[in-house]
Amino acid sequence: MNRLLRVAGQSMAPTYRSSDLLLTRPLGRAGVRARRGDVVVFRHGERRMIKRVVGLPGDLVELEAGRLFVNGEPVDGRLRVPGAYTQTWRVPGSSYFMAGDNPALSDDSRVWDEPFVPVDSVETVVTRRLMGPRRPRGFTPRRRAAAAGRVS
Repeated sequence: MNRLLRVAGQSMAPTYRSSDLLLTRPLGRAGVRARRGDVVVFRHGERRMIKRVVGLPGDLVELEAGRLFVNGEPVDGRLRVPGAYTQTWRVPGSSYFMAGDNPALSDDSRVWDEPFVPVDSVETVVTRRLMGPRRPRGFTPRRRAAAAGRVS
């Protein structure tokens, strides 16, 4: 059954912003899994989060000069920085590596002590953005909602 969720926070900006209303569909039935690039909602500890699936089981994920590479390919299309420090992870089976679209504000696999999200923790995949609030240019919401049905 499809679910509606409201975004709280700016970790997925500019793709999704705080207060955007998203339509999601459940994962996990009949072997359906998330694919690289999908935006999913999952449980991380006590928190419900929304992030993009960057690394799949078996992938080599590298963080170099603030940019992600998966199996040697850049996530953002830009070239490598020669001589830059690189941190690497091999995604274990039945896990994902997650990243927000706004790396400056995203609490995600790049900074977690345990960077991998178990496949079973993923609840839904975002299928579309239904609507967001109309905002005046330059307006940034200052408070975060903590109500059920909201994800950060």
